[in-house]
Amino acid sequence: MSDKKDRISRRGLLKATGAGLAGAAAVYGLNKLGWLPGAETPLPPPPTDKMTCRTHPRSGDAVSLLGFGCMRLPVLPEATSPRGPEIDEAATFALVDYALDHGVNYFDTAWGYHGGVSETVIGKALKRHPRDRFYLATKMPTYLDPDLNMAKDIFARQLQKCQVDYFDYYLLHTLTSKQEYQRVYEERGVLDFLLEQREQGRIRHLGWSFHGDMETLDYALSRNVRWDFALVQLNYHDLLHQLVPSVAQRRRVKEPAPARWMFERMQESGLPLMVMEPLLGGRLARLNKKALTILQEEDPQASAASWAFRYAGSLPNVLTVLSGMTYLEHLQDNMRTFAPLKPCTEKDILVLEKAVAAFASGENIPCTTCGYCMPCPYGVDIPTVFLNHNHCLDDEQVPREERDPEYDSARRAYLVNLARRVPQLQDAAHCTGCGKCVKLCPQFIDIPGEMARLGKFAEDLRLRG
Repeated sequence: MSDKKDRISRRGLLKATGAGLAGAAAVYGLNKLGWLPGAETPLPPPPTDKMTCRTHPRSGDAVSLLGFGCMRLPVLPEATSPRGPEIDEAATFALVDYALDHGVNYFDTAWGYHGGVSETVIGKALKRHPRDRFYLATKMPTYLDPDLNMAKDIFARQLQKCQVDYFDYYLLHTLTSKQEYQRVYEERGVLDFLLEQREQGRIRHLGWSFHGDMETLDYALSRNVRWDFALVQLNYHDLLHQLVPSVAQRRRVKEPAPARWMFERMQESGLPLMVMEPLLGGRLARLNKKALTILQEEDPQASAASWAFRYAGSLPNVLTVLSGMTYLEHLQDNMRTFAPLKPCTEKDILVLEKAVAAFASGENIPCTTCGYCMPCPYGVDIPTVFLNHNHCLDDEQVPREERDPEYDSARRAYLVNLARRVPQLQDAAHCTGCGKCVKLCPQFIDIPGEMARLGKFAEDLRLRG
């Protein structure tokens, strides 16, 4: 891989971010675990008329910079997973109403979110409002390897589930390889079908979401297709920290697309961008102690999440930054950042560089809790197992060698957190190594290998008690 493809200069990042638009703030479950600084202090309600919007250059759509992601909706108390189908419709309706009343108008769902129920519930929630008050996005599930008839059926059912006559934004979901793109969208005629739907007005904007390698991105951009937008993963961890592709990534793809190279490539394309994973699955909302201290010294009132979302939205060509908002507190915190947005300055970027250097120890598992690996056929809650381990790492609650004076307290804390977050029948020990999840993971994690490691690690801690 050449230096040109692998790197964007630090000066270039500072210039691009400082001259860009602006960002957002979002948190997933943070108030429940006390991850927000000053969470006990009442904050004023967000304004109703100051939401920052960006204009789509072709259609003129004024899109709210805060996008409502529908992958992590509120669930009922009996739900066994925060990504399961047991959505709390009343709570979701309340969030949607509040969002619309405060200027949020972009809603992003997908065929597989919440076990296939997200589209239906969001359709019910939005049906209660005039159609011109919101922009609705959903996606063709590439990972199902659909043929043309299946794709036609999925699209028709999506319109029915969402109770709309057209989608404002429609995506080819999760492009991971050139071969997959060619097989599904070109050879089987699925792309021609979607282009026809755009011509007929059932799709207003057509784009794709990207989780693949450099060859795939170059190929998608090189096709004789008028793409209207793209959904990509952008966050300050991936852009400001020099990432080294894992062994598992290199087994899965020829040349994993580095975030910095992808960012430059997307700027060259000029496509309007929707941003996903600006919090890196929540990891940037609850940094380790050293990194969090750096941010708090600069701005004691700002949450770690608001730093991450301001950065993502400050990048050029960004139309909206998606956030999965489970609780009203999440939505309100985001709106205080977006309404209106305060763009990142070069000084802010320097602070983030310092914080991410303190955070990026290399030990965290790169899981974003997207849930694409779920459900596990053996009941393992893969995202929560990884989430618990990462949180314990961030809080310095992963026991090291037994001679460490903090070993006993860290051991107890790790096991207590594991027991609270992951039911015994859903923990890593129940992974059989079947590998079904591996091909579904957009972060290319060796899930069976990590499960074996974490299962043995927890069992060793229990035996030493």
